Amino acid sequence: MHLKALLVSLSLVCVGQNAAAQTSGSVPIVPGSRVRVMTPTLVTPLIANFLEQRGDSLVFIEEGRGRGLWSFAISQIQRLEMTAGEAGRNKKPIAKGAAIGAGVGLALGVLFAAAAEPSDSTKEYSMLLTGAAGAAAGAGIGAYLGSRVKTERWVNVPLGRQFSLGMSGHRFRIAIALP
Repeated sequence: MHLKALLVSLSLVCVGQNAAAQTSGSVPIVPGSRVRVMTPTLVTPLIANFLEQRGDSLVFIEEGRGRGLWSFAISQIQRLEMTAGEAGRNKKPIAKGAAIGAGVGLALGVLFAAAAEPSDSTKEYSMLLTGAAGAAAGAGIGAYLGSRVKTERWVNVPLGRQFSLGMSGHRFRIAIALP
């Protein structure tokens, strides 16, 4: 068992050294790619397009109105991420839609029970049951609408002299870059 772990570790180091030797310090991003850059000097992450690599610096063109030109040394960059496209079925918007839908459905169900009269004049609508039915229906509709919201997914880009572990979709990813 220990031999197997040692063999896997050595294989990963060799693969990492081979990849680092082949790239010779370049960042594996195609010019024009949409990226998100995080550095200690920025208040919020910079969303930009990668332009080029000049020595040990990376140059980006900012998206939006300003469209400024940004240049950062690789050692300054805390995190560099590349877009993996947009995806739906995200848990946060689904939960938010279900919560809002349940609240609206509850309110409408209670209002309906208070205002409407059944065809049989000897009976009344139960506010509790009608409100619960409205909440359930509203939660279902809200969850469906929330599932239609698309958000951008980001994938971490390994920079030189880094070891990174991460998830890319449903796949586990290990990246080793050595000088």
